[in-house]
Amino acid sequence: MATTNPTTNETHTIDNGYTSIKWALTYGITLAMAVGLLLYSHWERTNYTACYSVAGALLLAHILILLVNPSYFSYNEEGKKITVRNATDYPFFRKCNEFAFPKSALVSYKIDKSMLGFKKVLSLKVIGTDPQTKQKKEVEIDKINISSISKKDYEYLVQSLDKVLKK
Repeated sequence: MATTNPTTNETHTIDNGYTSIKWALTYGITLAMAVGLLLYSHWERTNYTACYSVAGALLLAHILILLVNPSYFSYNEEGKKITVRNATDYPFFRKCNEFAFPKSALVSYKIDKSMLGFKKVLSLKVIGTDPQTKQKKEVEIDKINISSISKKDYEYLVQSLDKVLKK
């Protein structure tokens, strides 16, 4: 994870690849442990209340991870171009998106917070060219999940986007 100060002329980069891997492992481990405990209590044919309680707590943690939906997020502000990458952390039905646009095309941005501030979603509004009519219009880039970036990177992202909008 490399970050630089967005107030200078250097590039500003946010990459949470390491954090993304930790979330994916947590996602898999909580599910595997819950299923393993349930199978163990079934095979032993006993009523292990502790096994059921721990398995229930792990399944609850797994559901909370699903609701927050942490994902890989990369933001690169280099020269006159901004590149945003986003990919889900789940191994099945993985969606990857990459958006590149000039800094001058950014019109506005909005960060929505939900689930007591744990889930953060970035929406960007950019001026783009419609491929069919060849006319410029505002395009909204929705649902870029930034839940798993650190607080420091979140502040850099807000500062950087504010700086781009001021120009």
